[in-house]
Amino acid sequence: MAQRKWPGFSAGRRLLRMPAWAAALAAAFAAGAIAGPVVVSASQASSGRPAAAAHGRGARLDHVFVIMMENTAYSDLLSPSNPNTAFIRHLAATSGLATNYYGVTHTSLPNYIAATSGSTWGSNNDDYAQIPYFNHRNLVDQFAAAHVSWKAYMQSLPYAGDLVDTTPDGLYARKHDPFLLYPDVISDPARADRVVPLTQLSTDLASGHVPQFSWISPNICDDMHGGATACPYPSSPADPNQARLYADGNAFLRKWVGLITHSRAWTGHSAIFITWDEGGYEDTSPYAPEDDRGGPDSPVLPATPADPATGSGGDLAGGTVYGGGHVPMIVVTSNGGHHVDAVRADHYSLLQTIEQNFGLPLLGNAGDTVQVHSLWPLL
Repeated sequence: MAQRKWPGFSAGRRLLRMPAWAAALAAAFAAGAIAGPVVVSASQASSGRPAAAAHGRGARLDHVFVIMMENTAYSDLLSPSNPNTAFIRHLAATSGLATNYYGVTHTSLPNYIAATSGSTWGSNNDDYAQIPYFNHRNLVDQFAAAHVSWKAYMQSLPYAGDLVDTTPDGLYARKHDPFLLYPDVISDPARADRVVPLTQLSTDLASGHVPQFSWISPNICDDMHGGATACPYPSSPADPNQARLYADGNAFLRKWVGLITHSRAWTGHSAIFITWDEGGYEDTSPYAPEDDRGGPDSPVLPATPADPATGSGGDLAGGTVYGGGHVPMIVVTSNGGHHVDAVRADHYSLLQTIEQNFGLPLLGNAGDTVQVHSLWPLL
């Protein structure tokens, strides 16, 4: 499940608002140690795999947009009986749709880390005290090395690079902001300042200054998560609060897909990847995940945890896959057309596709080409 920072302060002022461990890391680094439906054609569906990957062959897409929604199951979102997800169902019926796509695991935070670094690094929790354990190579490092422009647009983030965990109104949660979970981003003001409020996207779309890669995280209401005062958790599937979360997320996507596809950034080679970090949770205590099915390289929990005192346990045989549940992956392209891919996939597939597009090395499980397959059939 999930939690929620704008134009830059000096490095000194940024250090003042960092937790102690982050300030120490930063010091070490410094020392060198419209809104409306997009028009697409409804061509015949295809499920074929591409003959060759794009890896190492230069960018096939000029602009890549990722919109990460929250905590909602495939069946709930795409049910014809759900009147509050009409635009989402329209996109699924007229754009690319991965029908066998999963969150990597539960809860929210490890899914965002998986999608941007190729691993959960053993996490199944939203605790920010884990941040030092995420000091690994990530998409930002790759973009810097390859000179790929990027920006992350966070709805309800107070200002660029803000390191607040959750805003007082509960609308922004940093666990839904993967870039500000990496030590080598939060300790570098130039990098952190690329994480900006979503309002900046309107300016960038209007001016034509949209980066090659854009990540968009809605706030806790518009991503369908809920839990803020403005959008309480539903107490049952029939609770009006649930219908409102569906409607808020549907309206968010209608607005921003419309704005993007009617902007100058929507070139002949552009795509929007829309997915949900994980499936839903029960509405009553203990609020367990509704679906633990997983995709390629979802974690396997040993039946008996490893015991350092005895050297026993930790056997994957007989263990349990702890996946993130079945969710949609919808891919809107400037070429249009309805394509369906039924190959099993997850957020590692998304990462692999992004890296292949920009000719980057494959990080972690995104490089497991035995299990993990890209989303190119939807493009």
